Amino acid sequence: MFNENNTDPFVHLVTCADVEGDAKKIFESIEKSSGSVPKWMRVMGNSQEIFVNFFRLFNSTMGEGTIDPVLKWKISYKVSELNKCDFCVSVTKMKLKSFGLSDEEIMRIDHAEDEVEKLVLAYAEASTEHAYKIKDSIKNKLKENFTDEQIVELTATVGLFNFINRFNDALDVLPG
Repeated sequence: MFNENNTDPFVHLVTCADVEGDAKKIFESIEKSSGSVPKWMRVMGNSQEIFVNFFRLFNSTMGEGTIDPVLKWKISYKVSELNKCDFCVSVTKMKLKSFGLSDEEIMRIDHAEDEVEKLVLAYAEASTEHAYKIKDSIKNKLKENFTDEQIVELTATVGLFNFINRFNDALDVLPG
């Protein structure tokens, strides 16, 4: 039975021994490259098909594309902050630090000086809080500054982290 004071996820944390096929290959690759499989992946691994396909979506969205990777991780941080997903805030903060951002720069993401970055973060906020009624002024400025492919990539980043935030929070995937 689940205990509210427990800090473990709501579902089983799978290991490499629990998975097969493509999921096992992904787990082994991650263990080899970073030493361990992140907690959220071990939770998602309970459904191997979802895990494998999500992993592909994650890599397609956050990997090399038409949008600067630092900007995508700033979007991810912003969305995670808005959704108050402690786990995702900690992960995105670590990723931004790996790009060379300081704690102070990360804390000031909402106060960007670059107008295009401000626009993208406003879009991320609007998409997270009320995607069905994003202001035309934001959409028009996006069209002025980005191609349709880039707008899809920006939106996929926002959507990806909204999913990850909800997934981790609902299944009690916490930092640590």
